[in-house]
Amino acid sequence: MSTNILNEYQALMEAYEKNGGNIGEFANPNIPSIVIGGNKVLGKNQIKGLIIHSVPTSNGVDVKITVKSGTKVLYPMALCFGVIPKEGTQIINMETTIENNAGMNAISHCVFPNAEHIVHKMNYKINIGQNSFFRYKEIHFHGSKGGVEVIPYTKGTVGENSLFISTFTLKEGRVGKLDIKYDIDIMKKGKLELYSKVWAKEDDKVQIEEKGNLQGDEARALIKSRVVLEDEAKSKVLSVVNAYAPYSRGHVDCTEIVQDNAVAEAIPIVRVFNHLAKVTHEAAIGSIDSKELETLEARGLSKEEAVKIIVEGLLK
Repeated sequence: MSTNILNEYQALMEAYEKNGGNIGEFANPNIPSIVIGGNKVLGKNQIKGLIIHSVPTSNGVDVKITVKSGTKVLYPMALCFGVIPKEGTQIINMETTIENNAGMNAISHCVFPNAEHIVHKMNYKINIGQNSFFRYKEIHFHGSKGGVEVIPYTKGTVGENSLFISTFTLKEGRVGKLDIKYDIDIMKKGKLELYSKVWAKEDDKVQIEEKGNLQGDEARALIKSRVVLEDEAKSKVLSVVNAYAPYSRGHVDCTEIVQDNAVAEAIPIVRVFNHLAKVTHEAAIGSIDSKELETLEARGLSKEEAVKIIVEGLLK
């Protein structure tokens, strides 16, 4: 590594570690990994049965990850994306293919600790074959200034008798502006679970749009969102399940907590195109339960400490 790349790698790893990541994973030859700072691939490790192809672009990186048939990556692949300077644009075009009878667990940390004007876009395509699985956790850390605009768009297919679980978490630092979209097709006996957990403060803006399309017989989908808003923050959560196939099942579950002058909007949409399918939904917007606050304050906690405990419990 050149001195500049080494310094950037070290700075990104420090931010990654502060955000709960284990930097030792990137030095372990048995764990697949990739580290991207701005438009540079700072580190990459492949293992047998998992191929990582990366090409830097003018303002980001194109990445293709392929898990070959018969390969099961159980210890999570480690991914780190970030921008260390105060300003910049990072565009990640990413594609993950899980072939038939294969699977992968992965944890991605996105870190922007000094952001004053950062735009991070991810165009993500996911292909999961038959009898396979992909469990993906994405955790963000944005620092305290709120100068981040995050725009991740994910489109994918869950193959027959396969599983895709995605968890998006953004509760450390300021959100800034978040515009996240999922559009996933689920084939016969496939299962989809989408979880979003966001804590917005000051004048943060949150927009979440998640769509599960039950295309195959006995397909399943669960879309679950938890958003906490403080100060002047605003959110709009659109959760959609379309049931096209017989015996398919889906459920939407959205809870938003509003404090101060924040504004929340929740729109659950369920559509059924087959009389043998069933989709349900529930949505709730409200303040923190006063009895919970009183109980914690009676045990010696300040109101701020009590609120933090309740919110962290909701977003756990």
